Amino acid sequence: MNWADIKQWDSAPLQEYALECERKQRKLQETGEDLSTELSRLSGQGQTADAARNALRKRVSEIEEQVNYLISAAEVASAGVQGINEIRANIEDISQLAVSLSVHIDTSGVVSVFESVLRELADVAMDPLAPLKRLTFIRERIATVLTDARALEEKLAGMISALDRGTFDNGVHYSVSGSARPSLPPAGASAQEVASWWSSLSDKDKQWMIENYPEQIGNLDGVDFTSRDKANRIALPQKIAEAEQQLADYERELGDDPTVEQLGELKRLHRQLQALRAIGHTLKKEEEDGTPRFLLGMDTSGPNVLAAVSQNNPDTADHVGVIVPGMTTNVADSLGDYDDKASTMRKNVKEYTDGSVAIVEYLNYDAPQDVDVMSTDKAQAGAQRLAGFLNGLDASREHGAGDAHVTVAAHSYGSTTAGIAATKVGDGVIDDLVQFGSPGSGVQDVGELHVPKGHAWVSAAPYRHDMVQGVGPDATFGKNPDTMPGYRHLSGDVGDTPWHPTGWGEHSSYFKEKTKALDDISRVIAGEKK
Repeated sequence: MNWADIKQWDSAPLQEYALECERKQRKLQETGEDLSTELSRLSGQGQTADAARNALRKRVSEIEEQVNYLISAAEVASAGVQGINEIRANIEDISQLAVSLSVHIDTSGVVSVFESVLRELADVAMDPLAPLKRLTFIRERIATVLTDARALEEKLAGMISALDRGTFDNGVHYSVSGSARPSLPPAGASAQEVASWWSSLSDKDKQWMIENYPEQIGNLDGVDFTSRDKANRIALPQKIAEAEQQLADYERELGDDPTVEQLGELKRLHRQLQALRAIGHTLKKEEEDGTPRFLLGMDTSGPNVLAAVSQNNPDTADHVGVIVPGMTTNVADSLGDYDDKASTMRKNVKEYTDGSVAIVEYLNYDAPQDVDVMSTDKAQAGAQRLAGFLNGLDASREHGAGDAHVTVAAHSYGSTTAGIAATKVGDGVIDDLVQFGSPGSGVQDVGELHVPKGHAWVSAAPYRHDMVQGVGPDATFGKNPDTMPGYRHLSGDVGDTPWHPTGWGEHSSYFKEKTKALDDISRVIAGEKK
């Protein structure tokens, strides 16, 4: 396997094969249910009736086997789709980077610097190691993609071998009678694999999974968001009750002279309950303004409660905007505020499109709260979560209403998180990326982003009013998108900018109503900004 080989990889045939398997298994399921009904109506006695029943049971058993095979085949193909899409996105990145850095890649993956560039860099004022650095950077990226491609090939070979041996566990365990219950996908299953598994379940099995595994289904990327919302709404009151009990128990056991550590734990328990109640309050706002809310994710496993809420349904919306906030944001203190910001954004987007619009408030990563903002550790961790969420949105839409126009609109530290996430998603997952008030793009070159060329956008208020822009070290936070070639510039006009004693008085003003900055961001989400 070489560079030329993987450049020819195309996920489209596998995607069509997976969908065809799903179509066939649904038809077979209908046939199996009809035969099962016919079998239940056979009430006669004697050899003839027994023979008829046995024949029907045999046919039903054959259908169950065929359906499970088709479900398994679709899951294997879906694993290939996501893997190939991610590899193709990386290939496209490398190709764009090669153009940007004036590096040539031949068909076998050997890289070289154009002679004209060598002459340019020979200037004594230039870094004499610049050509070598460029070559090394591209070589390492190519080597990584080839390694990923070989790993995908091995994974798919193992899955196909298990399928041929009849040992592949599709997690659905289809039976006409419904007596066999599905199981959760294995840890590490891709969003495409999850989406294929979930779409193969009957409505009854989906409801059973939601009721019996609400916490897992509510956070499983690849499951449609309508189902995730149902699961999370089951889990939320349970989590609130647990948090109330934990807090009451801890307060009762706390002595008269608590230690610093005990006071810290007491504060954490209070904050956990506050965050869960904030989620419930935000969901109830749909009763006030008539805009449906969807609880897309809720994670209580870490020190802070994480959550993602959407206004309108991402499963069916024509345009989906994902707002990623930055430093000091958290569910307890910020979800209500970001729900208000999402309302402002959603209404503004509707000014520019006749299509339906969903706006996601993505507080589903652990944003830095204080000095940890100096590190990108939380951006890296958050990017993994955000990339999974976006891959899940794309995969579930493929098995549902079809492709949506997806924009990630990220502010402050969230823009760095989103930029890194945009290097991890599959091909075609993000249609537009908007970064505003950004300390760093998360990348060194716009070609690293898995977004269509010309669809990376930046909005920057006047620097004296938002000195957060570009403040992060380039090596870790990525370069400033406002000065990086390849980004397209939106208005940075955030309205009146009165004097402020700090250099970041307007850092949070990009959501301000009736401003050119908000209008431009809204036009991107609406797909109107070309």
